[in-house]
Amino acid sequence: MKNVATRSNSKFPGVALPLALLALLALAALPARAEVQWLDRIAAIVDDDVVMESDLKARMADIEAQLVERKAPVPPSDVLRRQVLERLIVESIQIQLGNRMGIRIDDDTVTGAITGIARQNGLSLRDFVQRLDEEGVEYATFREQVRRDMIINRVRQRRVGDRVRMTDADVEEFLKSATAREMFAGSYRLAHILVAVPEGAAVEQVKAAEEKAQHLLAEARGGADFADLAVRNSDAANALEGGDLGWRDAAQLPTLFAGLAPTMKPGDIAGPLRSGSGFHLLKLVDRKGDAERVVQQAKARHVLVKPSAIRTAAEARELAQQLHDRVLAGEDFAAIAKKHSEDYGSALSGGDLGWVSPGQMVTEFEDAMSNTKTGELSGVFETQYGWHFLQVLERRDQDTSEEFRRMQARNAVWKRKFDAELEAWLRELRNEAWVEIKDPA
Repeated sequence: MKNVATRSNSKFPGVALPLALLALLALAALPARAEVQWLDRIAAIVDDDVVMESDLKARMADIEAQLVERKAPVPPSDVLRRQVLERLIVESIQIQLGNRMGIRIDDDTVTGAITGIARQNGLSLRDFVQRLDEEGVEYATFREQVRRDMIINRVRQRRVGDRVRMTDADVEEFLKSATAREMFAGSYRLAHILVAVPEGAAVEQVKAAEEKAQHLLAEARGGADFADLAVRNSDAANALEGGDLGWRDAAQLPTLFAGLAPTMKPGDIAGPLRSGSGFHLLKLVDRKGDAERVVQQAKARHVLVKPSAIRTAAEARELAQQLHDRVLAGEDFAAIAKKHSEDYGSALSGGDLGWVSPGQMVTEFEDAMSNTKTGELSGVFETQYGWHFLQVLERRDQDTSEEFRRMQARNAVWKRKFDAELEAWLRELRNEAWVEIKDPA
């Protein structure tokens, strides 16, 4: 955790003003001679942003409620506070980077994403909002968190995606592996604990981390609750979820775990496994066989408008909206795509993308496809490539083919490389950020 005390707070002139205003508001609201009550305080300063105590407590309460609902052990308050504050700090760093990159998520895009979440839960948007209210979650707060998550996802796609290097040889090597032979044979639910080792750590630090991992392994094998150990001790991003990695096909397992998981039985705990991040403990929670071999494909076409040196992001969006409205008014989609789309691979065929399988497109594009009814036109939406609108012409269920297997293999290799780069990139961001954590009141 980097905490540089030599940097003057005078470089954050905006911090004092909101606090002063809060104090004045509190004073104005009190009767004469009443003691002044602070409405909020700063939990941490993160570069040019702050994490407020109210936001920290709200997130802690939310995560604690989730743990209780899952009947998972709730860590002591100081452990939970440390884990949640670290998560908010890393979120803030990424949000600030997104702002500098000019990433904006408009209200329509947020509404579309929430509509997709509601549909996944078998609810209409109105029913979903009502369900949030019944559970004590403010819709405005939920919307803002969805917006933040989408900004963070786009930042990661752009910055981390650019670092991933994948070749046809990587895919061929993967297809020859035991993991590839098993990728349709089953899936695994894993949990893990990471005892981090700082970059450039001294021999003593490495030894201490390994000893801690060995101690945790002994506790886990001795009957201690693995999820509780993860919440209290893991340095991984999913520590507060009890280290749960969820269900994954063998091909989607992190490389470090891929060869080991198929040999384990539910309940088995392995480790410590050494990686560049530190020492890992792995638990196989459950496994199941025969993955689904039928996928739903969509036949789609789209128009892409890109920002450029002579066209701002706002101008690109405006042009995309104008083209969208022309199609909506009756102009031929294919003609518009041929003339204006900047996805030159599909523009010549009127924007036709052919049959698209799950995992083939970036998340925002797939979300837009899933939220668009067959035969209808989507709204204008943004991906890392620019502004799009699309039309879904047909949908079908398709048996997985050899071509699709190869595409899945490519996605699996890319995801492995992306996950490894993401972990390294997040460590770099955190190490480079200026963070001052305030003592709790």
